Amino acid sequence: MSTSYLAHPGRVTRLRDGVVEVHPESATAAQTVWVAVYPGGEDEVAWEGLRAHPSGEGRAVVAAVPVFAYDLHLGDEVEVVATAEGPLVAVRPLLDAGRHTYRVWFPDWPDLERDERGRELQVELARFGCWFDVYSPHLVAISAEPDVAAAVADHLDEAERAGRFIYEVGRTP
Repeated sequence: MSTSYLAHPGRVTRLRDGVVEVHPESATAAQTVWVAVYPGGEDEVAWEGLRAHPSGEGRAVVAAVPVFAYDLHLGDEVEVVATAEGPLVAVRPLLDAGRHTYRVWFPDWPDLERDERGRELQVELARFGCWFDVYSPHLVAISAEPDVAAAVADHLDEAERAGRFIYEVGRTP
């Protein structure tokens, strides 16, 4: 069995009036909570490291937008346990904050240094107040509040049909 660790390189941000705003919880999150994900099936375990805040004994609030974990969202509270090595592992969700998560994959681009597609998407979705967690120039996770989630999904669906990117939802039916 192989194991990999996928930590988020940045903070959760959004555009507000043309200015980049860092999510207050993400800016001060001092913990990392690890969530098991299975990208290659049960034989290949990966752990996604999400910024979090303690919220009580054995509890933490997620301060990241999950890129790989399903049914876990910015602001959700999870039960955590410390491993023998010390890191915290999410055991189960406790409180759903109601937000919706979307992942956007941008296909290959010849010059990643000049790739502005993620920024363009942030500009487009600024009117919805969406939060972004940029994992790489190719992959971003988006968090939308419940009242705008359907409109955000419609926008992403339309852009995907136009061939701009591939997207998926982070909630399983």
